[in-house]
Parts: sequence; C-alpha cells; structure tokens
Amino acid sequence: MVEIQAFAKINIGLTVFGRQPSGYHDIEGIFQNVDIADLLTLSIVEQPGIVIRGDLGCPAERSSVYQAIVAFQRACGARLEGSGIEASVIKRIPSGAGLGGAGADAAATILGLDRLFDTKLTRSELANIGACIASDVPFFIYGGAAVVRGRGEYIDPIQPRQDFGVLVIKPSWDSKTPEAYSELDTLRKKGLLQELPIERRFGDHWCVSKTTAALVAEYKNPIDTWTFQNDFETVLREKHREYTSLYEIMRQCGANFVSMSGSGSCFYGIFASKTDAVEAAIRFRELLKSGAKSALLPTTGIFATQPLARSMKVRYIQGCSEDTRSDKERPCYGSD
Repeated sequence: MVEIQAFAKINIGLTVFGRQPSGYHDIEGIFQNVDIADLLTLSIVEQPGIVIRGDLGCPAERSSVYQAIVAFQRACGARLEGSGIEASVIKRIPSGAGLGGAGADAAATILGLDRLFDTKLTRSELANIGACIASDVPFFIYGGAAVVRGRGEYIDPIQPRQDFGVLVIKPSWDSKTPEAYSELDTLRKKGLLQELPIERRFGDHWCVSKTTAALVAEYKNPIDTWTFQNDFETVLREKHREYTSLYEIMRQCGANFVSMSGSGSCFYGIFASKTDAVEAAIRFRELLKSGAKSALLPTTGIFATQPLARSMKVRYIQGCSEDTRSDKERPCYGSD
C-alpha cells in the first residue's frame, strides 16, 4: 500500500495562443507547486477490478483517478493481469479552481501504481501515460517548478523558488476550463483581447512568445517587479466583477504580486514569507467582513501556503506498519 500527498500548483503567468484547427490551444508559463494537497491511498487487492472511495465531486468512473488507473493498465497490461486496484482519496485541493487538483490526483495515481507494481517506468514514460488524461498531468509527474508549453506536455524543469509565501483565495464560484477557453476565443473574435499568433518557429513543436531563459530571469527577479500575466484573467473578471474588489483587498493585505491561477477561479497574492501570508489571511478575512465588502463573504476558501520543490510525497504502508523513514529518505517527485 502507498499513501501519496499530491500537491496543487499555481500558474505564474499563463500565455494562451490562438485556437488551432484541432480545437486546442498552445500555452506558455511557469507552473509552481504549493503545499495544498489531496491525500491518496492505493493498494493491490485480490479481486480484479477498480474500486475508488472518496468524495471526488463526480462519479468515480469519470474521475481522473479512475482514468489514470485505466491508462496505466493499458500501458502495463500484462504485468498487472489478475490484480485489482483500490484507491481512496481525501480531497483538500478545491475543484474548478485552477490549482490542478484532478491532474495532481492522476499523476499521484500513476506514480503510486508504478511503485506498487514495481514497473520501474521512467519519468518520461509516466508523463506520457498522464498526458492522455489531462494537459497538466506531465507537470505533476516532474514537479517543483517548470516552464510548460504545448498543450502542457512539454516540461522544462527549472530551479524552484521557495523564498516567498502565497495566499490563495477560492471564491464561491467554480471555473470550467473548456468554458474559459471558449469565452477567451469569443472575446478575441470580438477584438476585445489581443490574440497571439499560432505560427510556430521553424523546428519548434509548440508556440513560443518568450524564451525559457527570459521567463526564468524574470522569475528570479524581485517579486514586486514581476510583469507576468494570465490571459484568462480578463475572461474571469468580465464574468465575475467581484474580482475587482477581491484583488483590491489582496493588495491592501500587502501582496507584492496578484494573479489568477490557471483558468480560475482561484487567484493568489505573493508575500515575503509564509508567516506574512498567514497574517495576510487573517487580515483578508477581516476586510471581507467590513462594510461594503461584506457582500463578498461567500468566498469559500482562504489558504496561506508556500511554494514547494516537489509535486508529491510518498510513503509506504505494510499492513499496519507505517514507513518511519524521514522525509529525506522517502521518495518524492521534484527537487529535494
């Protein structure tokens, strides 16, 4: 049996290129893990089949965990023959939030099955299995921080920063990724948003607006000088005008940088430390309760968190005997 903490991510800048004939869009930006986590337990059972327990927000057969198990079985069929798989999931990463909860769960499932069945797949092979489930799964296989391009399948790991705190806000509404892309396309067709060309440079398999070196250089700069932008922000702020007031509160709390994560609905502020983010969370709640801002109280999640150099933490459990190795000795994905 393996137990895996599957960590969420935030997007530091997200460029969305024009819609291609296939219907998909290339993206470009930095993905960074943060310590909001789902907890998955995976085990091999004698009865063939797949059993999934937990509040996944959808029927088990439609969940990313189920899809990951099926994809892994398809890739490693002969070695899994005759075995059943049982998965238990405790959800702590909000859904419909742009934090990658479904992708994190799928990646954790693939990694966990690789460990359980001792298939010894390479990270690239694990990422290839994950890519057929959701575009962000390959990032979670690598973990930490990375420049991500294409549909999410091109991962260029970079040295993760861990020298700041993050305050993540989940409003009361969700954001569905397909709808966000559709609304972005509509705004561009109306000329309300600039559309980046979809032409690719000679030899490239994905669109590029900034080099990896340029993105990393800005990532390393003081946070209050960042100019990263998320192309979904205009879409979400057009749909939910409450973001204007919520962003204002975040800045009043002293955030050095404020941005949307993924296709929303979460947004976040970056602070000098985790301690500052915790203090900002208290202040944020106080400001929400005050005066005209009280109408925003349905905000459903306030998370003071910090960046990580890993996407998962794994521990092995044999019956009732838990793994007692230190964190340094336990396997993880991402940098130590």
